Amino acid sequence: MFEFIKDRFAAVTHSNVAHFTLPSVVYEIQPGFVAGARIDGSGRQKRRIRGISVQPIKAETVGPHLSHANVADAADLRRAADTVLAAVGNGGGRYGLIVPDGAVRVAILSFEALPEDPLEAEALVRWRMKDKLPYNPEEARATFQVLSREPQHVEVLAVAVRTSVLAEYESAFSSVNGGAALILPSTVALLPLLSETEMRGQLLLHVCSNWLTAVVVAGSRPCVWRTRELDPNDLESHAREAASEAMRVLASARDRLQADLGHAVLSMRPLPGRELAAAVSSAIGHKVDLISTSRELTGLLTVDDRAVFDQFGAALAGVAANVG
Repeated sequence: MFEFIKDRFAAVTHSNVAHFTLPSVVYEIQPGFVAGARIDGSGRQKRRIRGISVQPIKAETVGPHLSHANVADAADLRRAADTVLAAVGNGGGRYGLIVPDGAVRVAILSFEALPEDPLEAEALVRWRMKDKLPYNPEEARATFQVLSREPQHVEVLAVAVRTSVLAEYESAFSSVNGGAALILPSTVALLPLLSETEMRGQLLLHVCSNWLTAVVVAGSRPCVWRTRELDPNDLESHAREAASEAMRVLASARDRLQADLGHAVLSMRPLPGRELAAAVSSAIGHKVDLISTSRELTGLLTVDDRAVFDQFGAALAGVAANVG
C-alpha cells in the first residue's frame, strides 16, 4: 500500500533508490527517549521484531525544530544511543533512523507536470518547498514521492530536513559503519499500519512528546498533512488541540475529495491515548481506535519486551510492516 516509503525515503540520492533494502536494525530518536528494534526476516509476511530497547534521555536533550539546533546535550543522547545500540545491534553497518516530526517539513504539492529526470524533478520540488522552509532550500536534504499522476495534474509528497539538523541525529549513531540507509519522520513511518482495505478516508493522529501530526489518507495516498507543537506546560489542552486539528484536516479533505471518513486511529507515545482518543471521537462524531500492530510481527518478543514495544514501538513496527 505505502510503497513510497520503501522507494523514496532513503538517506541517499535517487540513483540508489532501486537498490534499497529494509535495514535489519531501526532506531528512533524523540524528545525523552531513544528506541531501537532488530528486525529479522525478508518480505513483509516473514518479518519479525526480535528485540527492542528504549532508553530515556533528559527532556531538554532533544528539542525538534526545523532550522535551529535540535540537540542540546549530545553526550546524553550518545549515552542513550550507545545503550540501545548495544542491546539491538548495528544491523551489519546500515540502519534505519526515525526522527521527530517537528524536525522535518512534510508537504503535499501539486504540479501541472513533473520532469521525468529525477534530478530535474527534485530541483523543481525543492524550489516549490522554499516558501515552506525557514531556511535556504539549498541547505535541505529533500526527497519526494509521486502520489498520483494524471493529465495536467501531478501530486507529490515532499519531505525536507535541514542537513545540519539531520546531522545532529545521525551523529548519535556515528559509530555504526555505513551510516543510515533509511531516514523517516515518525508519522511517515506509521503509515503502513493503516488499513489496506479501507478505501474511504482514513484519519491518522500521532501525538509524540508534545508534537501532533494529523494526516488524512484517501485510498493509498495522503491528501492532507499538518504538524504542530503542543504546549508542554498545558497537558490538559492536548485533547482539545488534537480534536481541533482532526476537525480541520477532515474538513479540508472533504472539500478536496468529497470523501467520507471510514477509519480513524490515534498513536500516542509514550503515554496511553485512550482519553485523548475519546475526546477526538466526541469532537468528530466518529470512533477513534488506538493504532495497533500485528501480534505476529512481535511474536518473538518476551513478555517484558512486548510491554515496552506496546508503549514505544509503533513507528518501529511501521517500518517493519512496510511493503516489499
